[in-house]
Amino acid sequence: MKPFAAWLGALAVLTVAATGCGSEKAASPGTKGLPAPVEETRSAILAAAESGEYDDLRALVEPKVFLSDFGFGTGDPVQGWQGLGAKPLQTMGALVGMSHSVRETNEGTLYQWPSYDPDSVAGDLSAEDRELFLTIMSEDELANAFNPDYGYTAPRLGILSDGTWWFFIREAGP
Repeated sequence: MKPFAAWLGALAVLTVAATGCGSEKAASPGTKGLPAPVEETRSAILAAAESGEYDDLRALVEPKVFLSDFGFGTGDPVQGWQGLGAKPLQTMGALVGMSHSVRETNEGTLYQWPSYDPDSVAGDLSAEDRELFLTIMSEDELANAFNPDYGYTAPRLGILSDGTWWFFIREAGP
């Protein structure tokens, strides 16, 4: 029960951060409009995804601030991802190839992939993002990523404007 409680608390932090904060959707995927530190972190994540090398992510994860499916500031998420095989890396690679959103949070300016949020519905999905999603999930999983009560839930990845990789959430909680 403890990991679920940690996950739930972290989800609450992200929900509060997203609620009431201005959100701006980027017009195109990739690097358009990204500050250099964000682009550096994004590129490093993409390079790790393309090479299949989890160890390349270790330098990017600051354990005291990083949030993952394994909790907030707990354990080694890289080791956890390695135990799941190639799927987490493939997911990261697909996400950073999608459109992103920019919003202010209690931690600073956040760049989040994909651009979908709690106000999103399945009809907001672009054709390009749909294609990328279907490389990492089934049609059913994609349909379930958009919840009528909570909007878009997961997967998602966020990088703060100073280049700090803040989170990677693979799956929505129960």
